Amino acid sequence: MIPVVGQSPIIAKHWRTPVSLLFIDGGHTMEHATNDYRGWTPHLMPGGILAIHDVFPDPKDGGRPPFEIFQLALRSELFREVESVETLRILRRVEDP
Repeated sequence: MIPVVGQSPIIAKHWRTPVSLLFIDGGHTMEHATNDYRGWTPHLMPGGILAIHDVFPDPKDGGRPPFEIFQLALRSELFREVESVETLRILRRVEDP
């Protein structure tokens, strides 16, 4: 494993290796969450896992951006939810959208 340190949108833009696991647990602003989702999900290979942390369906319980990108992933029809553990949502990228 080689750690890569930098701003997520810049690294994602230049990334060329497909990933099998994408864990989004970054900034909780809509800008940061959306940048992570849009920048990194194209690199997720079919059958790969997308894990989104701090997904709170009820706004009283926490910030909305992780929930919003979770919903965005489901609406895209590129992902299917496979598990939910507390505030962590696990999705699998479909083989053929």
